[in-house]
Amino acid sequence: LFTTASGNVMTAADSVDTGFYYKQLSAPSDTTSFPIDTTIFINYTGMTLDGRVFDTTIEDVAKDYGIYSSGRTYEPVQINWSETEDDGYGGITMGTDDNEIIDGFALTLWQMRAMEKGIGVFYSPLGYSYSGSGNSIPGYSPLIFIIDIVEKPEN
Repeated sequence: LFTTASGNVMTAADSVDTGFYYKQLSAPSDTTSFPIDTTIFINYTGMTLDGRVFDTTIEDVAKDYGIYSSGRTYEPVQINWSETEDDGYGGITMGTDDNEIIDGFALTLWQMRAMEKGIGVFYSPLGYSYSGSGNSIPGYSPLIFIIDIVEKPEN
């Protein structure tokens, strides 16, 4: 049992074997899985277990945690579902360039349904493993992602 920086209490009893835990924070508008070739939009915040935020699509969160960059656009990002050999979460990519995402992030999305908000917690092999990522994520870091599926932004 632990409490995240946002105050959500979680139990990790079911995650011992897999190193992954998902908790729904708000109910979806539809409980069916996303079909292949679907595009959705999300806001997210990524943090380490000690609550240090390293990435977010939300400007106020970036400012609150001291990671704001005036050169970045803070808005929902595009997530793409595409077909894979096993029809699993491996076909989930981000952005218009289909950037690959870490397995724990994709696995969190895979649990979610339309307009749902949830939190995924996972151990380092599903994240950045022994290498970490830059100065913000040390090697062997378990990670937390809070993800909110939102409407497509109007441009």
